[in-house]
Amino acid sequence: RDSRANTKEAWMCTNRVLFCALPCLVVAVANFLFLVGPFSVPQDGPADIQVITSSPGVEKYLSLYKDLLKNDYEGYRGHVYRVLTYRNHLLGGDKTHRDAIEAALVFHDIGLWTDGALGYLEPSIERAKEVLATEFSGEEMEMIEGIILYHHKITPYVGEGNTDHTKVIDAVRKADWIDASMGMVPKGIARPNIVKTEASIPNGGFHNILRDFLLFRIRGWNVPLAFWELSSIMKL
Repeated sequence: RDSRANTKEAWMCTNRVLFCALPCLVVAVANFLFLVGPFSVPQDGPADIQVITSSPGVEKYLSLYKDLLKNDYEGYRGHVYRVLTYRNHLLGGDKTHRDAIEAALVFHDIGLWTDGALGYLEPSIERAKEVLATEFSGEEMEMIEGIILYHHKITPYVGEGNTDHTKVIDAVRKADWIDASMGMVPKGIARPNIVKTEASIPNGGFHNILRDFLLFRIRGWNVPLAFWELSSIMKL
C-alpha cells in the first residue's frame, strides 16, 4: 500500500512539474517563431510610447468585479492597462472603437474568476454579453467577441469581412502576448517602450496569479482535462 501511495504521489508530482512548465514551453516556441529571422524586432529606439494608466471605460466595467477579484484586482487591472497601452501604440494612437476595446479588455480573462475555468474564452464571452449587449451595437459586439476569442492566437489574425475590426483584434492579440510573456515576445514594440510601460504600470503579481491558478487546477488525475482546457485557448 505504501509503495502504491508513493508511486501515485511521484506521478502526481511529475505531472504538476510538467504541466507547470507548459506555459514556459509555449512562450519559448512563440519566442522562437516571432523573434528570429524576418520576425525579428528592434530592441533599441526611443521610449515614445504613451502609457495609459487610467480610463473611465475600463474603470466602469472592471469595478463590477472588484469584490470577485479581491486581491487579484490590482494585478488584473494592471494587465488590462498594459495591453491597452501596447494596442494603442501598435495602432498609432487610433482611438476608433476605443470604448468597445476597453470593455473587451476588461472581460477578456474574466472567466478565470467568474467561472473558475482554465478554458475561459467562451465563459468570458458569455459574461461580456451579459453586461455589454445593451451598450454596444451588434457590430461592436462581434468585435468584442473576436478580441476575447482570439487574444491568445499564436499566428496573425486575418479575419473575415470588416478589415477595421481585423486590425483591432490582431493588435490586441499582439498586445496580450507582449504582456503575458513579460516582453519576451515583443510583437514589434521596441524594448525601451516595454520597459517604460512595465515601470509605469506595476505588475501587481499578475503573472503569479496565472501560475497559482494553473497549480490550483492541477489536482490528482485532472492533468489531462487541464491540458485540454489550456489547449483550447491557444489557437493557431
